[in-house]
Amino acid sequence: MGRQDLKGQIAIVTGASSGVGWQAAVRLGEAGVRLCVTARSEEALARLCQDIQAKGGECIAVPGDVTVQSDVEHVVRECVAHYGRVDLLVNDAGVQSYGLFDELPWEHITRVFDVNCFGFMRFARAVLPHFRRQGGGHILNVQSMLSKGGAPLLSTYSASKHATLGWAKSLKLELTNTDIHVSNILVPSVSSNMFAHAPTMFSRAPKPVPPTYDVDVVARAVVRAARSPGKTLVPVFLQGWLILAMDTIVPFVGDFILGRWGKRMQMREQPVNRREGNLFQPMPRVMGPYGPVPATPRWKRFSATAAIAALAGGAVLGAARLARAAR
Repeated sequence: MGRQDLKGQIAIVTGASSGVGWQAAVRLGEAGVRLCVTARSEEALARLCQDIQAKGGECIAVPGDVTVQSDVEHVVRECVAHYGRVDLLVNDAGVQSYGLFDELPWEHITRVFDVNCFGFMRFARAVLPHFRRQGGGHILNVQSMLSKGGAPLLSTYSASKHATLGWAKSLKLELTNTDIHVSNILVPSVSSNMFAHAPTMFSRAPKPVPPTYDVDVVARAVVRAARSPGKTLVPVFLQGWLILAMDTIVPFVGDFILGRWGKRMQMREQPVNRREGNLFQPMPRVMGPYGPVPATPRWKRFSATAAIAALAGGAVLGAARLARAAR
């Protein structure tokens, strides 16, 4: 499909109270999209709308919980009542819970699925009748690199993202020969407030698997995907295309790194006691819309890319030599 002009389009953005959702709404507003933003925190949404309106954009806030069907229907209904239509759904709401799989409370496991997977589905089902009546629309899912991989302490989050990506691929096939499009963005670790809010079964605050990218990297990818619907975007190289290639060619390299150091890589020195976090109730933001772990400097990302590429190359050469020796 050709490049679309976003000016004047109507978008619902979920999970917009912080992080990727917040910044994606800002970037879409700058592109001329008229916005309906939603999340559980009414106060944060009000500040986001003020930010967008101060830059000349148009925005309404409709608080709601993606796990509550009546809230989802209310958000879509209010959007259509205010603007007359809806053209784009940006599914972004997400939660994590850190812990070994057999030590996570069962209610954490079901809640993560309810938000990350069923929340996407609820909103898609709510907008699809409008898209069909209009003759077109776009469902844009903010996914994760863990949609295709895994990480220790995040088994449930990874599983929910695998499920959501599988659903999105199937939905795209069902919508073939319509003008309703499905896009996905495979997001790397980002400097999101999620790590200030996520529950953990450990006594140390969680952090993303490095390197960490600025949320604006993903927000700009959201705008690109909105302009060119129907694609799956991987917006970065090191924690994106390189990881996907390694998982295909030398999967044992990533397994070794994450198996040996993955738990330690996801813990900060800061002590914390946060076993519930924001799973069932929103938490006050402690540092604006972005998170406690800053983006990794570019030079460090380049150095890590070279090191991982060298490690992968060495593994491929070693495997080739072993194969020749075995002949």
